[in-house]
Amino acid sequence: MSFITNNIITFSIILILSCINYSSIANTAKTDSIRIYLDKNTYYLDALCDIELSEEAYRALRHGVSLEIHIHFQLRSKRYWVWDKIISEKILLYKLEHKPLTENFLATDLSNGLRHSYDNLEAALNHIKTISKMSLFNQDHLIEDKVYIARIRAYLDIESLPSPMRPQAYFSSDWKLSNKWYSWKLIR
Repeated sequence: MSFITNNIITFSIILILSCINYSSIANTAKTDSIRIYLDKNTYYLDALCDIELSEEAYRALRHGVSLEIHIHFQLRSKRYWVWDKIISEKILLYKLEHKPLTENFLATDLSNGLRHSYDNLEAALNHIKTISKMSLFNQDHLIEDKVYIARIRAYLDIESLPSPMRPQAYFSSDWKLSNKWYSWKLIR
């Protein structure tokens, strides 16, 4: 009976410590600059997200684990009595890989399959974090003089990690490559 009680107490302590570790997330991605502009009735986005891998993520990458990085954009219409309405949403999906034989880093755009090979990690991350002329939405989606909230964030998709690594990644701040939503107002 005391053995079971001790195991329950030990498990509870481990769970509490894991939650404390989870809540002390160190942001390793942030949005440095944003520009939305209108060209021929379509809104486009230029952005620069600062993405840095933790030591744990870098070590996994060097040992053959590919990392999936998402850059998520939303345009929302503010509503007061219910949740905001999502007018437009785009997610850029990138896979970052290390090729040990050539010592190259491969950045793959998962939406179109384009692959780019780089000599170092910094160059591969520069490719991923630089968004240029991303088509967002047609101007006709917006009502004139109405205020909209645009927001963007970058994060590491933990679900794309191999199954044995996911439990550790959920509770370890070493795997929290994400930032809070960077938001700004947009008026047509």
